[in-house]
Amino acid sequence: MDTRFWWRALDAPTPRPVASQAHAKSTNTAWNYPSRRKTRSMAHTVGMKLEVPRGDRRYPARHKAQAATGLWALFIAMTMVSGIVAALVGSGSIDSKQIQATLAGHAVEAFMALGFGVDQISVTGHHFTSDSEIFDALDLPNVRTFAEFDAEAALKRIERLPWIETAQITRVFPGSLTVQVRERRPTAIWDRGDKSYLIDSTGRVLGPIPAANTWPLPHVAGEGANGEAAMLLTALARHNEIHRITQHSERIAERRWAVVLNNTTRLELGADRESEGLDLIESNSELRQALAGPPAIIDVRTPGRAVVRPFAKIQPSAALVAPLRTSVTQ
Repeated sequence: MDTRFWWRALDAPTPRPVASQAHAKSTNTAWNYPSRRKTRSMAHTVGMKLEVPRGDRRYPARHKAQAATGLWALFIAMTMVSGIVAALVGSGSIDSKQIQATLAGHAVEAFMALGFGVDQISVTGHHFTSDSEIFDALDLPNVRTFAEFDAEAALKRIERLPWIETAQITRVFPGSLTVQVRERRPTAIWDRGDKSYLIDSTGRVLGPIPAANTWPLPHVAGEGANGEAAMLLTALARHNEIHRITQHSERIAERRWAVVLNNTTRLELGADRESEGLDLIESNSELRQALAGPPAIIDVRTPGRAVVRPFAKIQPSAALVAPLRTSVTQ
């Protein structure tokens, strides 16, 4: 059993003789112990006190009443202050926007004092995306504390950047933020007019590149070529003999492909039949010989049928691609 307090009785006092026979209760000489009242006074003199732990004490009801009265007074005061502020705002004496800005400023200062301010940003995993683009996506000018920072919205803004495929944001308390990104991999160069763009396997435009670039990537041209390039490049990769001598590929009328070889020979492929046309060319010995011969047009748009037409001679100073485009019957 847990004993919260303890006490012991006083030692019995030494017996005293009766002062006079008049106060004796009997005629016999006897020793009388002190009365109960005298014993209490002696105990009080010695200083014995029974201590009750603070947690077990029971306060009088008046204390509870005083506490309740204080709470009611605080509530009434807050209500009156709120009413006065609302009346001043309604009358136009106080600008509500100014009050909100002041309160927001104090809240930001409080969060920063508690160690929840955004003091340091660390970005890793990026090579073609600039730091400023990622910082702008984080909206740092408007974010000073973690309470103001919307991680989900920031992730969406970062992943909308051209090169960014995925991103991850980690909060490192007390005041650091780590951003780790993974960039997309370019798979082809899209020639559009007089400009060239890097695209990934999904056709997403990653960004422009200079004319004198060193990217060892296949070229595609024509409207809509970026979105359909993945299927053609996959088919060409399965036909190594043709893929090795391919210069670029053109998207015709946003329906079908024409593959241009290094010797300007064109392979006219049928719509959605790229693999079948390439299979037909590689499986036929005469067509394979035509690939290495003089410039020609090898038309395999009709299933199971191939037509070879020679090119007319062109001026040496003229561009090679232009006359090839005009000579094809779409």
